[in-house]
Amino acid sequence: MELSVFDLSKHLGVSPNTIERWLRQGKLPVSKKGANFRFETKELKKWASNRNINLDFLDKDMPKKEIESIIPLSIAIQDGGVYFDIQGNDVNSVLKACLERISDIPDDFKTDLLDRLIEREKALSTGIGNAIAIPHPRENLLYLTRPLVSVCFLEHPVDYKALDNQPVSVLFFILCPALKMHLHLLSELSFCLRDYQFVSFLKSRPDPAGLVKKIEVLQKTNPI
Repeated sequence: MELSVFDLSKHLGVSPNTIERWLRQGKLPVSKKGANFRFETKELKKWASNRNINLDFLDKDMPKKEIESIIPLSIAIQDGGVYFDIQGNDVNSVLKACLERISDIPDDFKTDLLDRLIEREKALSTGIGNAIAIPHPRENLLYLTRPLVSVCFLEHPVDYKALDNQPVSVLFFILCPALKMHLHLLSELSFCLRDYQFVSFLKSRPDPAGLVKKIEVLQKTNPI
């Protein structure tokens, strides 16, 4: 089966501009027919497998099978990682610095994701108050093999146009391949952030193991 640039962008969950940039950089297996680039699914599957990237060639316009298993927030954070001393003077530079540190986002996809995160912040800040923001793109990141929640502690707080007008120092990135996963993790995180003691605990910049353990305790009290 052959795919166009637009088709491939839908299957990977990136913009057509990103696909075209990769083509200019010689990063994709491709053939050219006339003025059009075409991709063979067999070669693309090999390319994706070598990079541990999910590439699903099911019709993206067809209803998708419900996700049978939901990963809890504690596991998503273990997978996404906890990062400290992130530098930056404003929202865009902080987002860029965070993505550079998040190891489970493939490097070739980080520019596309940064563009999507900045676009989301321009539409409406994800700063929710109490020095916390929850950056996330509007689109599903179909290339991810599992959901990730990456926690980033900034070296210095930045103006994030948050709801309470307070600068932000902690970012929870919710990065998911499917909407159901995103909604579940957002719900679990919101439950934790309604706990005053947990918010105070974040200000101590806990080590990753301590943060995960604290969330596991809260998860046991969550009726979701």
